[in-house]
Order: sequence, then structure tokens, then C-alpha cells
Amino acid sequence: MHPLIARFLSLDAARETLRKEKAGEALDAEEQLFTATAAGHPQQRAEVLGVSGRKLASDAQASLVLLAAHTSARAIAQDSRLAPATAKAREALISEGASEEETEAFIASILLEEAFGYDEEVDTFDTSFVEEALGEIPALAALTREGVDALMMKFSQKGATDAERTARAHIAKRLFDIAWSEGPTPINSEHMDVLVESDIAGEAEELQEARLRATVELLQLLAQQGLIGPMRLSRLRAQLGDEDA
Repeated sequence: MHPLIARFLSLDAARETLRKEKAGEALDAEEQLFTATAAGHPQQRAEVLGVSGRKLASDAQASLVLLAAHTSARAIAQDSRLAPATAKAREALISEGASEEETEAFIASILLEEAFGYDEEVDTFDTSFVEEALGEIPALAALTREGVDALMMKFSQKGATDAERTARAHIAKRLFDIAWSEGPTPINSEHMDVLVESDIAGEAEELQEARLRATVELLQLLAQQGLIGPMRLSRLRAQLGDEDA
């Protein structure tokens, strides 16, 4: 988990920082990033302060997560190791028509994935995984609908038997529908959970094996295309129970 997500997921810390800003007190560099992020998201700022008129705890929690993640997205743009990959990712997204707000949200989602998406230690920040995930963005951003269709066709046709081709076609369509229904994004553990629950678990053993094998092979193809990095590939294969992950 990025240190700023950890810091500002505390409601007390977030409110105290916003109080200091209002009072004109000195802010440290992290607090300045947080208040700048909050200024750009007035609805979420109001939710955190509890003055929006809606008192649902879930609203305040969601707003807190958004502000903490977006603050971290701004922070990594200044990080000596992550700044180059962040800049390339931002450039790729904006060049494909994403707004500044959409770009920041995309990068923030990667930081949330690192924080909560896997059974990893939340007390440490996996810089390598985030750097790799940022490096996936240019290829994902450039992927068109036609490109997705071509990938699906290429993958489906390589099965050795009709049964394999059917399993490959089914898994490719379902995974792309699950993960990329609103445009290509990094394939993550939640996508795998949905795929397994809806299309693999509960099926006959032979069909389960065929679809699991097809899923692993599809992930490998996406890795070859630069759409999945080595660490992501290993984590997703391990989630599927692949002993070779």
C-alpha cells in the first residue's frame, strides 16, 4: 500500500489536514498534495468533512478512498523511480483521448489494486508491481476494438481440436467482456474471480480443465503482446491454481 493511501485512509488524519488548511496552518508536502486533491474533488471533500447533507458512512468512506488514491497518484508523478513510467502512462492515455480526470483515476486504480487486490503485505508498497502496471498502460491505451477482435480471433483459432477452439473462444470473449467492457484496463484478480465463478466453477470436470487451460494460455498471449507484465501474469496464474506460475 502506498504510504499516502495508508495515511489518508484515516478519517481523522484527512479531516485534521483539511482543518489545518482552512485555519491557514503550515502543511507538510504530503498534506499539500492531499488538500490539492481535495480541492479538485469538492463533493468528496464535503463528504469527508461531513457537511454534504448526506450522512451515510459508506459515502464518506468511498470519498476517503478516492481522495487517498488520487493523492497517491499525484505523489508517484514526483517519485524518482516511478515518475518516468507515470509520465509515459499519462501521455499514452491523454493521446488516446482520456481527460486529465480520467487519466488520474486510471492511475489511482492501479494504486488501489496494489493496495487491496492481492494477498500481499499491506504495510509495504510494491513499487516494482506499480512500475510494471504503469508500463502496461501504453499498450492497453492503444488497443482498439478491432485489435481486441483480432486478438480473440488469433487465440481462438490456435486450438488443436474443436473442443479446444470452443473453450478458447468462450474464455476470450468472456474475459474481454468482463475486463474490457468499458475499454482495455489491466486485467486483475477481480476479473479472474468473476470469470471463474461464472464460467468455470460448477461445470463438468473436463470442461473446467479445458477452460482453465484456455484462461492460462490467454493470459500468456496477452503477456506476449505487452498487455500483461510478468508479475501480473504470475499472480493471476497462481490465483487460478496454475502450478507453473
